[in-house]
Amino acid sequence: GRLLRERVWDHIRGTTSSRATNMVLELNCGTGEDAIWMAKHGWQVLATDASPEMIAVARAKVAVELPESSIQFQTCPFAEIADLPEGGFDLVFSNFGGLNCIPPEDLQRLGKAVAQKLKPGGQFIAIVMSRFCWWETLYFLLKGKPREAFRRLRKKPVEARLDANTRVPTWYYSPSEFQKHLHFTDQKSTVIPVGLWLPPSYLNPFFEKRPRLLACLNFLEKKLAPSWLAMTADHFLICLESTDS
Repeated sequence: GRLLRERVWDHIRGTTSSRATNMVLELNCGTGEDAIWMAKHGWQVLATDASPEMIAVARAKVAVELPESSIQFQTCPFAEIADLPEGGFDLVFSNFGGLNCIPPEDLQRLGKAVAQKLKPGGQFIAIVMSRFCWWETLYFLLKGKPREAFRRLRKKPVEARLDANTRVPTWYYSPSEFQKHLHFTDQKSTVIPVGLWLPPSYLNPFFEKRPRLLACLNFLEKKLAPSWLAMTADHFLICLESTDS
């Protein structure tokens, strides 16, 4: 999981280093890991999440790891993003599948809200679970579970298990589907795979015992992961750039 997150951070560093990026709106911030990283790099962050409990966890983490930071936290579900101030952010960011947890019609409304939040020339970066993951398909086929192996190809939402008592309806997208639902079709876009060679985090028990193999896979992830293979990775990163005027 750390290696996958670092791949995302490397991309953000590379695409925003030449820009005057200083205001970030983070969606589904979770425990605040990304917000802390961005604040350490000098960005002002408004981190939002639908869960008050998750916001409390993030606040507590920041108080320990970065007590002098300017991170602001706000409980704010996706449906209320439109109520935030308009046109004030250089970057709107959503990591690791948060946007897979809302139906396509809600994604369309969110896309309009995000476009209003961005400054001219700003970027929207989302890490989204793809419609096909070769790792997952191979894993479940080897376990004799073909229905699970191809679950992402269904048009209807899949009940994804978070823990023993919680299931969340999840929609999977190809990069083109995701961009179309957002109505950002006229915007300049960049897509890269995240988790093409690096395995999904649920395979950690196997790979943490094989650090050399994991190191090799991480090397391949950095050096041999072209954008056209993004549709076969566990996630894809899509960067959409707003117009300059």
